[in-house]
Amino acid sequence: MPVSQDSLLLTAQERYRGQARMLIDLDRDTVAGVTFAGPGVGELLHSATIAVAGEVPIDRLWHAVPAFPTISEVWLRLLEAHRG
Repeated sequence: MPVSQDSLLLTAQERYRGQARMLIDLDRDTVAGVTFAGPGVGELLHSATIAVAGEVPIDRLWHAVPAFPTISEVWLRLLEAHRG
């Protein structure tokens, strides 16, 4: 999923471009893997590690999305893409 300024609300009118992909184990409804490419993706790696290693159910991830506009909103976009 391409990530751009249009899909993320960032502070100070920042321009952002990158890529994010999430692989879901449909049998267990958990995140099996996540990749990010772009500036500042380091802040996303810890949450991805927790989601994958902890086998966090997709329904539970909806409650863990940051409530303020940061690059971490990419999680919300990935979950929305999965939900369709």
